[in-house]
Amino acid sequence: MIQGTDQQDHIIQRKPKSALRRYMPSAVGIVAAIMFVILIFQSFGKGANLVLDRDQLQFATVQRGDLIRDISVQGRIVAANAPTLYSQENGQVHLLKQPGEAVSEGDLLATITSPALQNDLQQQEAVLAGMRSDAERAELEARNQQLDMEQVMNTAQVNLMAAQRELQRARQSIELGVIRQLDVDIAEDNLMTSELAFDHAKRKVELAEDMLNFEQNSRAQTIHRQQLIVDELRRKVEELNVTAPVNGQLGTWLVEQQSHVIPGQPLLTVIDLSEYEAELLIQESHAQDLMPSQQVEIQLGNQQLRGSISYIAPEVRNNQVSARVRFTEVDNSQLRQNQRLTARVILEHKTDVLKIARGDFVSTGGGRQAYQVIDNQAVRKQVQLGALSVQWVEILDGAEEGEQWVISNLTEFNNQNRVNLN
Repeated sequence: MIQGTDQQDHIIQRKPKSALRRYMPSAVGIVAAIMFVILIFQSFGKGANLVLDRDQLQFATVQRGDLIRDISVQGRIVAANAPTLYSQENGQVHLLKQPGEAVSEGDLLATITSPALQNDLQQQEAVLAGMRSDAERAELEARNQQLDMEQVMNTAQVNLMAAQRELQRARQSIELGVIRQLDVDIAEDNLMTSELAFDHAKRKVELAEDMLNFEQNSRAQTIHRQQLIVDELRRKVEELNVTAPVNGQLGTWLVEQQSHVIPGQPLLTVIDLSEYEAELLIQESHAQDLMPSQQVEIQLGNQQLRGSISYIAPEVRNNQVSARVRFTEVDNSQLRQNQRLTARVILEHKTDVLKIARGDFVSTGGGRQAYQVIDNQAVRKQVQLGALSVQWVEILDGAEEGEQWVISNLTEFNNQNRVNLN
């Protein structure tokens, strides 16, 4: 029987482990597991399910500088003064000048035949002549009556002087005892009667003069009123001859030759070639940004002109607002009526702003999102865009100078957070 080694073994007691050594492996394992999970999530986050060709996209860099908010519009050259001439009466029109002919101020352009107006004028002129004849006749009659009144007054004056002399003789005779007192009293009564008759005759003459003046003034007012009627009819007859109000050329006929026209109907236009303006058609959405005196740059073929807005139409037609531009310096000989042009209206000038080249990302991103290029990926980010110009877009929030963005259409990105660029 072989004996074991139990008798040679010594039992050694294990020393108890400290708390740190006891839990250290578990803590290390937990930290390693957390780091492993973080790495996994980061790898998932940087991954992209969509790949786009870089050559099919457009890129731009965020810059800091000045931004001129402007709009590009179409327009045409128009005469600053192109009056339209209208018919003033019913009648038949006869046009004397052809469209495009040169005209001078005062030239006869058309005539309107109106027999009814001519007849009215002749009738009223006859009435006026009759009134003047009646006035002259009435004045002669009044003067004749005035002469009769003066004759009566002169007779009364002579009678008064005779009564005065008769009374004087009666008083002298009574002193000599030749006549009776009764004769003196009769002479005094005759004098008083003569004085009353003379005073009455004098007042009647004064009244006759006042009546004559009154009748003359009344007839003068009636004649003046009739004269105004005749003058108005003469003015209307004169306006049947349509003359050129300015130097220039005849524009277009607005009626047919020998046609019947009515009051207020346009007949033709006259174009003043001495001064031109630009007429712009601007979208209704930009109407609230328009203001007089805003600067405008106009491209007319190879010629570039400058001007400022002088007039903005108060109404909207076909979703557009009309505006007039007055040129600062221009050679009118190089301009033509209705010549087409392209204009750039400067709405606002901002300094020291973040900006990026304008592209389709503005509309497709809704002005709230953009894609920044980081390495070989396009990362979506939230942004806030501001003013728009023809070339630039203002960035209010969500960007830093030097960043590179995708400025082309963002529809192909399908709202992915990350897109790989091949």
